[in-house]
Amino acid sequence: MKNCNNIEMMKKPKTKQIKSKQIEEWISEGRAVLRNDLRPGDMEGWSDYYLFDKDGLIIRTTFERQNGILYEKYSEYKEFDKKISERANRANQQSISSDASFPGYIQVTVKEFEIMIAESDKILATEFSISLGLLGYSMPSLIYLDKAIKKVLKKFDAGDFEEKYAVLISAYCGEVLRRKIDGTWKITGNADGRLDQILIVEKANPEYSYRPEMPIALILSGDVPRGSNLKIEVDAQLHKYGFIKGNEEHYGIK
Repeated sequence: MKNCNNIEMMKKPKTKQIKSKQIEEWISEGRAVLRNDLRPGDMEGWSDYYLFDKDGLIIRTTFERQNGILYEKYSEYKEFDKKISERANRANQQSISSDASFPGYIQVTVKEFEIMIAESDKILATEFSISLGLLGYSMPSLIYLDKAIKKVLKKFDAGDFEEKYAVLISAYCGEVLRRKIDGTWKITGNADGRLDQILIVEKANPEYSYRPEMPIALILSGDVPRGSNLKIEVDAQLHKYGFIKGNEEHYGIK
């Protein structure tokens, strides 16, 4: 079984937030040189690119011309940008439904996912060096998992992390939800047998469904309040999405 996508995660490029005043000083000193020929076509009109001391790169928003991001090594930025482009190309090559739980560059079969559900605690314990005794598909166990996840995210690219671990973590979170509400899994695949959508459905009220991929997706996107964690986001699923009866279409649930 493919426990998780066997990709080598890239360490985060070394970056710094740079104030506008400092950028202007570097420009006047000739240390920051405008090089929009290095800028991707889809960023034209949005960002300016400056080489800094030949080795670094500054990306600065065109409209505000205020703060910018300094990549300490231009080579690291190029590697980072290449991976993003490759990931986008893989996603574009895959036909996925509008209701798919994961982006197209994440390739897992339904069979692999079904095995993953039963083994997710053991796999996560191994991958993140967590004592298996702390992972028992309970709500409190999500706190230990969240701490381990965030340690890894401090070092590695979130996109690589998503590609490698999002399905596995969603399987674990889904099983936590399923046990909490006494629900059932609803797993659908495409014509090739690849995973398309995952849901947890209440047995007593099958019109109520929950999306177990949402907690980790929100955390990876940064679209959660400061101080939030995986337990809070899983618990929020029960409160935010527990009232979807009659409004399934709005949430992309069939």
